[in-house]
Amino acid sequence: MKILLCNVSKKYETITHEYAGLFYLAGALETEGFEPLVYHGKPENLLKEIELHEPKAVGFSCDFDNWDLIAHLAKKIKERWGIPVLVGGPQSIGLKKDFLEDSLVDYILRGEGEVSLPRLLHSIFNQRGEAKHIKGLAYLKDGNYIETEPPDMIKNLDELPLPAYHCSLHKNHSYGRMIFTGRGCPYHCAYCAPSPGKEKVRLRSIPLVLDEIKLNLRNNPDLNYIIIMDDTFTINRQRIEEFCKGMKEIRKERDVVWYCECHVGGIKSWMDILPAMIDSGLIRLQIGIESGDQKVLDQYNKHVRIEDIIEFVSYAADSGLTQIATNFIVGGPEEKDGVTAGLIQTLMDQAPGVIDIITGFLRAYPGTEILNHPGKFFLKLHDNNGSLCSDDYPFVTPAGRSQDQVMKDRQELNKVIRQSMQKKIKNHELKEAAVMKQFKAALTYGIRSRWFEEINANPRAYEYYYVIYLNEGQAFDRNLDFSRDYPQRTFELWRTMTVTEGFPQLDGVAISPLEYELLLRCAGRRTLQEIEEELYVTFGNYYQNQTEFHGRLIDILCHFDDRYWLTHFTI
Repeated sequence: MKILLCNVSKKYETITHEYAGLFYLAGALETEGFEPLVYHGKPENLLKEIELHEPKAVGFSCDFDNWDLIAHLAKKIKERWGIPVLVGGPQSIGLKKDFLEDSLVDYILRGEGEVSLPRLLHSIFNQRGEAKHIKGLAYLKDGNYIETEPPDMIKNLDELPLPAYHCSLHKNHSYGRMIFTGRGCPYHCAYCAPSPGKEKVRLRSIPLVLDEIKLNLRNNPDLNYIIIMDDTFTINRQRIEEFCKGMKEIRKERDVVWYCECHVGGIKSWMDILPAMIDSGLIRLQIGIESGDQKVLDQYNKHVRIEDIIEFVSYAADSGLTQIATNFIVGGPEEKDGVTAGLIQTLMDQAPGVIDIITGFLRAYPGTEILNHPGKFFLKLHDNNGSLCSDDYPFVTPAGRSQDQVMKDRQELNKVIRQSMQKKIKNHELKEAAVMKQFKAALTYGIRSRWFEEINANPRAYEYYYVIYLNEGQAFDRNLDFSRDYPQRTFELWRTMTVTEGFPQLDGVAISPLEYELLLRCAGRRTLQEIEEELYVTFGNYYQNQTEFHGRLIDILCHFDDRYWLTHFTI
């Protein structure tokens, strides 16, 4: 019996997104004798898939962004085929009677679906039990809205089947990048969307997790980046050590790196585990910061101190971590002026080229303190049911502050981030090792940080670092060996230099005759000593002696290096 499981979004540009949760559900359905199919992609293609495969029921994963889209699709499916339509996912706790009436959806499933979904399908198609006895359901019967008992948590996650990636309708897509090693979160942040069972942490055994990773690597020869989806992977040191030991063994056979999230407040007392994590392939670590105002963090119930965040970021960067990803919330409780921008600048200074910062508007997710008690945070909600919400415009604002003002706040904060990054790139304030790691993350593993994007937006800097990354050149220093070093331009002169105003200019900078002649010769064909001897014949009369001329050449070369115009190689 075919059951189609779907994740649809207007944001899909291709079908390359991997929604791992559906494949874990598919594994559970398969063990119960069903034939699950998984679709994740554009909504306009879904109806064609239903017509082609003729499933007996359709299940949707619903989140904050797609519930109205699902309602529209569900109504079409019910009107055209009349088959059961089921909805689960994180947004399910916010769906009520009006959603069922408007969408014609048959059942809402809350909590972990690996148990409740097979039971519900057996009830519908095989008359095995009644819906009212299945926990975590909401449905209409004779026009009456019914909610069953709260769902049970799955206590032993090791008993669940592995994700059934072979059930995908996207046959040209490779899977296995995303993995769960546990469920639940011990923290209760006011802005974070809750779900039944989330408050209790349950963990899979590390040997089973490693076996799943090995299976995914065997099935996907191109897989080189594992994303651990747990809310709080780093809550148990011994478990992390076991995982790192296993990943080191895997990496002996395969170049694979990994990502996880981390709560600084939980790991601060044993953050010396980081070097072992990095050594086992940790390339990107996500931490939640949210605000530079300690009072606001306390209101959010973050359980973290700002000084601990700064210490952690500094230690992680010094330990050699490639990327530290973080987010700041805009539109939350009122902050002291400038404190978040100040913290951003501090983190940029502590971890230049490593700290990867984004911003986002505060959202009022179903079940959160923000939605249930906005007055407690002195907040105003502008879209109580989430029908308008998106991350491109604020629908939660501090009292007395308009939506347009909050939008401007985010623009200004992003300006601080970008200007700080651009300044550090322009002034050569990034350590070469940190930049090389960003290039490797992007070009080898497809992990593009904001640092890589900003360097990429600066043609001179990108070409300069790319040459160094390819090991075709190196940065200048004042201790050059003129007899063995060959200077090499990082650009083609004809594309870059202009003489429209009667004199040569490069990147808007006037070039002196000596600089011009030096650049012409920096083509990787002659040593600096040969170039110096040739130029001294022409320009030496303007200097007291060759020693002074030599010093001037070094100054010019370092100036070229500052502008990312030159690298050199040694033979």
